[in-house]
Amino acid sequence: MTDQALDILKLVLLALLYLFFARVLWAVWSEVRQPSNARGGVDYQPQPAPTPAAGQPTPLPEGRRVTKPAKGRGTTPARLVVLEPKERRGTSFAIGAVVTVGRESDNVIVITDDAYVSSQHARIWPTDGHVLLDDLGSKNGTYLNGARISQQRTVHTGDRIQIGYTVLEAQ
Repeated sequence: MTDQALDILKLVLLALLYLFFARVLWAVWSEVRQPSNARGGVDYQPQPAPTPAAGQPTPLPEGRRVTKPAKGRGTTPARLVVLEPKERRGTSFAIGAVVTVGRESDNVIVITDDAYVSSQHARIWPTDGHVLLDDLGSKNGTYLNGARISQQRTVHTGDRIQIGYTVLEAQ
């Protein structure tokens, strides 16, 4: 073969190699970027306001602006804020007592229409100045900062908890 033919074959091989890498990147990108309608709906049911104990201030009347729960101090979070899905971004839940997450209506955070969420999926609760996260034996797992948990873990401010397609940030 002549030198010109070898040079042309080198360029063709190089072009095919670049096309292969571009196809791989496109496949990864399309797998990571998933349309919101394919994720399923998420419905957060509001919990009834607790009745104040004697000596406690009465809750705000209907129609008044309700404020978010306070942020935690230091490394101990005091609330969970929804990051994903976009439709519910900014919704927050106080970590004052046990916060359960799942599909059933008796959970504090109720996620419906997500096939990856169990009826009783996870539990988050404060104890001894720390906040703990526990998976309640869910089939698809609970993730803390991208790693699947198999036992109780301590949650710090800034940590991200993923349950199904829902991502919560501890603040």
